[in-house]
Amino acid sequence: MKPWNYLASFSIPFFAAIGLLWGGSWAWLTVAFVFVGVPIMDAIVGCDKQGIDKAVSKMSPGDSRLYSWILYWHLPVQVGLIVLSGWEWNHSSAPVWVRAGWILSVALSTGGIGITVAHELIHRKTKWERWIGRLILMTVLYMHFAIEHVRGHHKNVGTTLDAATASQGTNVYAFIVYTVPAQWFSAWRLELERLKKLGLPIWSWRNEMIAFLVIQLLWLISLTGMFGWGFLGAYCVIAVLSFGLLEVVNYIEHYGLERHTLPNGRLETVQEHHSWNSDHRVSRMLLFELSRHSDHHMAADRQYQTLRSKEYSPQLPSGYPGMVLLALCPPSWFWIMNPRIRLSRESAQSA
Repeated sequence: MKPWNYLASFSIPFFAAIGLLWGGSWAWLTVAFVFVGVPIMDAIVGCDKQGIDKAVSKMSPGDSRLYSWILYWHLPVQVGLIVLSGWEWNHSSAPVWVRAGWILSVALSTGGIGITVAHELIHRKTKWERWIGRLILMTVLYMHFAIEHVRGHHKNVGTTLDAATASQGTNVYAFIVYTVPAQWFSAWRLELERLKKLGLPIWSWRNEMIAFLVIQLLWLISLTGMFGWGFLGAYCVIAVLSFGLLEVVNYIEHYGLERHTLPNGRLETVQEHHSWNSDHRVSRMLLFELSRHSDHHMAADRQYQTLRSKEYSPQLPSGYPGMVLLALCPPSWFWIMNPRIRLSRESAQSA
């Protein structure tokens, strides 16, 4: 897609801001757009398996800079949305049902869009881009994801060693309760292993987990100083819903897909049948091609605009917003997805 297609991602924080400023039923605009509007548009517009646009594939690093600048701008937008939330929370007499809409709407932006942008940036080769991603994660109190996802999940995906891979039959709620603390402890273990190789102690100033805790604490102190303890509780709910949404997406991306042990005792390499994919065009625009997930795992440094639809990747029946709703209803999820796991295995064997 052309760069301007991905400007659609700004619609989510924009709608969330409209809900904050206008109040009333507008507070639920973002929720309605994400979980009603986008699935309907995905169904109407449909899928597009087209490969990389020729113009995109021939772009030099300088020419493709606009794709990256769209990502960078999400950091100030995310911070601005949270600040606006704090201001409206303290200066409005809105009833509980409106405030609930605010919380859900902001979380859909900070978790659905913000974390997706952070996910793209923490894979970048330049340190300053990775730090933009980390600062976005700071705004939802999930900076350790930058360690565990890159150094843990991508190595262990599809195995019992990966806390972000849900086994078949696990419902999304049990998965979230398990994966959130498991990934945090995994990030600590990975960081301690790195420090040990460098001959550094746990309390080293180079311990990124300690640095992340300090940065996030300073962020919380700043928010409390600006908006008081009343908003801090609401903000923490926003943060929990944000990274909870991330983990629902993790659940969707790898549910029931396993890497097998080869006759030589080694795990098979990560292949296209180890991630669920969706080529639904509308949600792809909103989420920076995240749903072309197989190609991302096979080439983690590939930038989002060049991700490809893989021929043998298992396909989801809807885009991510629709699949999130389905995952939140486990009986329906199992009924639809478990047969697809069997078909995926058969397809992988015949490929």
